[in-house]
Amino acid sequence: MVEINLNFYAEKVKAYKKLLAQKDKLVGQESKDGRNQFQIKLNELKKSIKGQPFKFKDVMNDTLKQEKQGKFDRGAEGKAKNAMRKKMAQAKDSSRDGGVHAGTQKDRANKLTQAMNEDPEYKAMMKKKKVKTGPGAR
Repeated sequence: MVEINLNFYAEKVKAYKKLLAQKDKLVGQESKDGRNQFQIKLNELKKSIKGQPFKFKDVMNDTLKQEKQGKFDRGAEGKAKNAMRKKMAQAKDSSRDGGVHAGTQKDRANKLTQAMNEDPEYKAMMKKKKVKTGPGAR
């Protein structure tokens, strides 16, 4: 009995992966009630899982875990997002506050902090000393 449930679970994980791989194509297809095909198929998958010893959340988390481990790739959509995340990580903004108005004292302080962090002499000094800066540096 447990073996049947494990196979059913594996089938649902596989179905969710297939759905994610086809997401770009399915989102563009509208249905009569205004929802797109991806939403409809996802809802069907959720309904088929109801009454089982596991939840849709378990299937979703398992798939995301496999994606993080590199065992599953969504396809072109996933590759584009990974490239975007990598690019955003390289162009990191040193300011912690978003939405600071230009010309304010906080904006000037952020610019000064960013300029200091980009200074090669400061970087070399920090690397040499390995001094921890910021909160909890005591």
